[in-house]
Amino acid sequence: MAGAARGIQSIEVSGRILRALVEVCEPMMLKDLAAAADLVPAQCHAYLTSMRHVGLVHQEMDTGLYRMGPFAMALGIGWLRSSPVPSAALRTLGALTDELGYMSVIAVWGQFGPTIVHVNDGLWPSALNIRQGTLFSITGTATGRVFAAFGNADDIEDQITSELRGAAGGRSLGPAQAREDFEAQVQLARKVGYSTAIGAPVPGINAVAAPIFGKDGEFTLVATVIGPSGEMPVDDDSPAVQKLFAAARSISEGLVETEKSYPARTRQFSGVGTG
Repeated sequence: MAGAARGIQSIEVSGRILRALVEVCEPMMLKDLAAAADLVPAQCHAYLTSMRHVGLVHQEMDTGLYRMGPFAMALGIGWLRSSPVPSAALRTLGALTDELGYMSVIAVWGQFGPTIVHVNDGLWPSALNIRQGTLFSITGTATGRVFAAFGNADDIEDQITSELRGAAGGRSLGPAQAREDFEAQVQLARKVGYSTAIGAPVPGINAVAAPIFGKDGEFTLVATVIGPSGEMPVDDDSPAVQKLFAAARSISEGLVETEKSYPARTRQFSGVGTG
């Protein structure tokens, strides 16, 4: 019986280094990066030299610290453009931003929760400093509540509990929220197929977020539209809500190979913040 296929060890080691940089999400000293990747510093330095040559990592000239390089971003952009669900979302949200003039973002579930992977800036100036890599809280943003309502990541319940207890720190964007309010908003998102935020996480800013499903009805990412409260209402009949919901449904139903109807694709809610 054939055993497991052999891989290229140097690529697997490089992957450990890149994973360490992604998990820490800030420039790292050689000794710390080596420890995180389970390497001795001299071995780690040799790998980093080759990875710098191809642009996977970058070394800051003034500090000597290492961070992700430009080619790593290009790989992420390549995934967005070549994968069916993200590429469809890119096209559709870009057109929606052109039509409405509001910022739109795409978020996926990352190492530390909802993570922005694409931003369409729109025509309206925003008080939010949102860019690729920005983290949203689960409990304090419309985007996060859609992940809570429709997502099935193994660690989502733990992160929800941490945020509701106030133990998540200031890593992600979004205010703390009472348990009862959060649970009610998650249940509402399941019912209507989207979640909204009024004047949060920044006063004067509204948002509406909707889930996007891929092949076989699998929840894949969240599409969000963000705009000034005075210009972008988020009641049920508002253009931003109606057009985003229609766009998310169009993307999902164009990709899903299932008879289920959008948005009736939810995980069983186990009760957040228990224990």
